Amino acid sequence: GPPAGKRLVYFVDDLNMPFVEEYGTQTPIELLRMHADYGAWYDRHDLELRKQIVDCQFICAMNHKAGSFSVNARYQRHFAAFGCQSS
Repeated sequence: GPPAGKRLVYFVDDLNMPFVEEYGTQTPIELLRMHADYGAWYDRHDLELRKQIVDCQFICAMNHKAGSFSVNARYQRHFAAFGCQSS
């Protein structure tokens, strides 16, 4: 996370781009969902180690002309969704 007393904002562009797998999941998005649901990730080498990540915020954008055209509802529920049309 960010230094003490600071906040970090991640901008994730093209959130709908990851390939939808056979079981309907998108692996990169599932990692982001895990952080949104639990506020932490587990270390792949030591499953007893839970890495707590604090003071972070995510802002995402989706491309309406390319990608899978959907995002897992379990992840999308963490966001307020806005539709913008360019002129």
